[in-house]
Order: sequence, then C-alpha cells, then structure tokens
Amino acid sequence: MLDLRVHFLEADGALAQWREQILADVQVTAERVGGRVSAADRAAPVDVIVERRPGETIPELGLSGACYRRGLVTVTLDPDNPNFAASLANGELRKTLTHELHHSFRHAMCGYGFRLGEVLVTEGLADAFDAEINGGDGNRWNHAIPAEDWLGVIEQAELELWADAYNHSAWFFGWSSHGNPLPRWAGYSIGYHLVKAYLAANPDARPSQMTGTPAPEVIGQAWAHLKIRMTAEA
Repeated sequence: MLDLRVHFLEADGALAQWREQILADVQVTAERVGGRVSAADRAAPVDVIVERRPGETIPELGLSGACYRRGLVTVTLDPDNPNFAASLANGELRKTLTHELHHSFRHAMCGYGFRLGEVLVTEGLADAFDAEINGGDGNRWNHAIPAEDWLGVIEQAELELWADAYNHSAWFFGWSSHGNPLPRWAGYSIGYHLVKAYLAANPDARPSQMTGTPAPEVIGQAWAHLKIRMTAEA
C-alpha cells in the first residue's frame, strides 16, 4: 500500500465535519494506487496536504488538486461551494488525489514538463491513470472541445508542441489577456485523448506503468492517430 501522510490546514476554516470521509477516501486511494504502480513509485511516502480555501477550487466541483514535486500533493476544498457535498459523495476527492499522485510519481522520473507537448502527455496520463484506478471515461475537462473545433485546436497545438514557451493558462484553463480563442480545458482534452490513442495502439500499456514514459514516445506514436480519429468524428 502507498504511504500517504495526511496534514490538515484549517486556518481558513475547520474541516472536522468532513475529516472522517476525507481520511477514508485517502485510505482507499492508497490501497488502489499502491496495488497498481511499480515498487519504485510506491517506495517513498507522499505528504498530502488538505486545505480549505474558499473560492479557490474548480467551481463545478468545490475541490481541486496540485502537485509540484515528488513527495507532496495538495488537495484544496471549499465546503461553501454548493457542489462540494455532491462531489465528495461521488468520489471526486479520490479521483483528484489519484490524478495528483501520478504527477508525484512522474516528477521523480522525468518531471512535469516545460513544453506544451510534455505537459499534454503528463496531464493526459494523470487523467488516464484516474480512469484506470477509479473507472469511467475521464472527467468533464477531458471532453471539453466541441467536435467542430477539434481540427483547429489540434493544428494550433502542433505549432506549439515543442516551442520553448507556451501559455499554460490559455491551453489548460482558457485564461488569456489577449482574447484567447481556445476552449476552456483544451489541454486536458487533448492530453487525455492523446494518451487514449497511445493505449489503443499499445494494448499492454497501462498509465500506472508509464510514470517515466517520455512525452516524445507518446506523441510520436499517437498524435497522427489522435488527429485522424478526433477530426473524423467532427
């Protein structure tokens, strides 16, 4: 089982009412993830910070996550959000934690990435890992590009895949001060379907065993298939 060490930050509000459910979700995630990843990935413990930050989560969920290095994952909760109770009951905390743990493992292997292509693969693998562990077909942000927009979005991404700089907020959150035309969550959608295309071409591959898989390998094998499949569905 994965060693997850939980720390509650409650300066912005108590979490006592939900602590039992949170700890239960962490326990389930530790068991599920620990049973799938490699011995190397589960060898070191991970600190899990659970904090209450009003207004600082995904509005549709009332929670969010982050991971910036190998041994630390943060889960942010907003119990005042009207969607929070349903999200907690529906397992969104487990899904979020699973996603961020894949980032944690990948940080130790090849890093999060600095170029758009690298980050598309990192985020796509994390969401595909969530699907592997918790079931389902991704999240709402993995299906955020309207069918008629796929070709244009993919072609725009092709131009930026290996550039030295890219606008992360524009690609993943739709935030831009320059009238950004990208759909919200475009990067998450591309990354998820890119990884799905790779998995379809490599039936024995699993996101749980791909924490160190280089982005060029995934893109090299799957990008053309992604472009054909998603534009054919338009």
